[in-house]
Amino acid sequence: MMQNTMTESEFEALRVGGTEVNYFIVCPRKLWLYAHRLQLESSSEGVSLGALLHETSYPRLPRRELLIDSLIKVDIIEGSGKVLEVKHSPKMKNAAQLQVLYYLYYLKRRGVTGLVGELRFPRQRRTMEVELTEERELEVEEALREVHKVRALGQPPQAEWKGICRSCAYAEFCWT
Repeated sequence: MMQNTMTESEFEALRVGGTEVNYFIVCPRKLWLYAHRLQLESSSEGVSLGALLHETSYPRLPRRELLIDSLIKVDIIEGSGKVLEVKHSPKMKNAAQLQVLYYLYYLKRRGVTGLVGELRFPRQRRTMEVELTEERELEVEEALREVHKVRALGQPPQAEWKGICRSCAYAEFCWT
């Protein structure tokens, strides 16, 4: 059986919010800007629409939002053992999947086991189960190390144009 390669002290030193894990996959520059307190999401129409979608989707689903260690915020589907993440679109599903894997990993490191993750895309009426395997734990650990490397840079990484840039809250900052 494979064990975590990350010690408890390393885990404590590398803990970040789930948004940062997500942004690492989407765009390291976005991660750096966000981590250095240039947080433009509050003025982003896309982020506002995503928050509204999150709040209004699945009103009959017995879920509750939990803030853990003032760091990560997860939705738990009560009675099912599922950690839920609602997303506007599956376009960035790899980033969303790693975010949910991080939540499952984080909870496991805190002694909460037996959970599975679930990504929901209500506009497309799709769901995707996310399971934390030993291999995926190693992926999360590597991502945490990489997130901290990006955060430690003295300046933001170079902007690289991606299709997602059109709708990014940071587009004007990167491309003007």
